[in-house]
Order: sequence, then C-alpha cells, then structure tokens
Amino acid sequence: THLKFETKNPNKPPTMLQFPAFMTQFPTSTRIIPTSHLLPPQWPKPHSEELLLAIEESELEEKHNDIRKINSNLIVIGKTTVENDKEDFDDEADDDDADNAEESEGDEFEQETS
Repeated sequence: THLKFETKNPNKPPTMLQFPAFMTQFPTSTRIIPTSHLLPPQWPKPHSEELLLAIEESELEEKHNDIRKINSNLIVIGKTTVENDKEDFDDEADDDDADNAEESEGDEFEQETS
C-alpha cells in the first residue's frame, strides 16, 4: 500500500495517511475527492451464475475477435494449407468408394447366378 505523511503543522509530528483515502494534499487543493468517485461504479451482481458466465464469455469472444482482426494480415511461418490436405483425403476416399462399389456389384451378380 502507498503511505503518505502529512506535515501541516511543524510542531506536530507527521501523521500517516493511507493513500487512497481522501486526496486533500494533491496539488494544494481544498477540494476533497472521495475514492468512490475515482473507482469504476460497482454494478449489482447478477443473480444467476449462468448469466455471469454468459457475460464473461461474450466479453472474451469480443477480445478474441479483436485479436483475429489484428492478426488477420500476419503470415504464420510453417502453417500448412488445410485446403490441400482435405483434397488429398477426399480423393483417397473417392477411390476407395469406387473400388468397393465395383466389388459389391460383382458379388451381387455372383449370388444371383448361383
């Protein structure tokens, strides 16, 4: 905590004030500013935890979106292109399906003739 010493009267020993209490010494002002005006307003707490979690989640999502916007034009070194990988897997799957289709047609034909 920050401590401040007040010495208005030279004959009196300094008294210790805890900062932030009432700011009377800065800078030789006679106005008293309560700390409640300096702090953000205290909002009432929501009654349900689910609502509180939803609020926090939306704030986090906003932060993530801001970061995505900032990082959208950056180039990532060593990043694989996902589109090419997907095409390779799809081609292999199509080949397998075609082979299986031919075999199954042959099996059905053999069963019918026997």
